[in-house]
Amino acid sequence: ENGRNVAVTDANKEEYVQLITEHRMTNSIRKQMDAFLDGFHVLIPRDLISIFNEKELELLISGMPEIDVDDLYANTEYQHYAPTDPQIQWFWNVLRSYDQRERAQFVQFVTGTSKVPLEGFAALQGMRGQVQKFNIHKSYAGPESLPTSHTCFNQLDLA
Repeated sequence: ENGRNVAVTDANKEEYVQLITEHRMTNSIRKQMDAFLDGFHVLIPRDLISIFNEKELELLISGMPEIDVDDLYANTEYQHYAPTDPQIQWFWNVLRSYDQRERAQFVQFVTGTSKVPLEGFAALQGMRGQVQKFNIHKSYAGPESLPTSHTCFNQLDLA
């Protein structure tokens, strides 16, 4: 309230970012979101859809994608790793051993969505809508660290 007259400082910058984000992503488009949800709930009642989280809902709507590991392999870039490094060979062996559900979960982990572009992984996009190939970066966090991802960059960090 009265935010226009409140200076942003180190003490309140986190609150400012939270409030401005909430305003831009929800409050400023509330009428459009409400109209969309009203129409959506005509098709699928709220009580039926509320049992799913966002990942389950995406799979329910889009279906289980076919993940072509060879296509992903052909469209992967490496930072501080080479395709012949043991860790990379182990990674691809494990990914090939996954069933389609596990592969979809992996793709969702590294890209933010389980969908594969119609043109295949060569057309995988990053956060700016430009082609951003899947890439594996060497993490220097230590051998005990778990793999991490950066979905904006389609990036997997491996120790």
